[in-house]
Amino acid sequence: MLSRKSKGLQKIQMSRVEKVSDLLVTFSKRRCGLSTTASKLSIWCGVEIDIILFSGGIKVFSFGHPLVENLFNFILFQQLEFKSF
Repeated sequence: MLSRKSKGLQKIQMSRVEKVSDLLVTFSKRRCGLSTTASKLSIWCGVEIDIILFSGGIKVFSFGHPLVENLFNFILFQQLEFKSF
């Protein structure tokens, strides 16, 4: 019988990251992954997508396909232009 090298899929207890340096690294990795996933979703499904992320500090990150300005215009002017298909 062969011995396993890993324990396989395991449940991980969700908890808040306490260490500030670990928190920043986790945010950076998740932000990049979220942008990649949003980009793939917009390309594969042909949808318009906008994401705004607020970091723990003062930084704001945004991703939009085709343009993030569409979301800003919607928020500021409460107007949304729908394209007819």
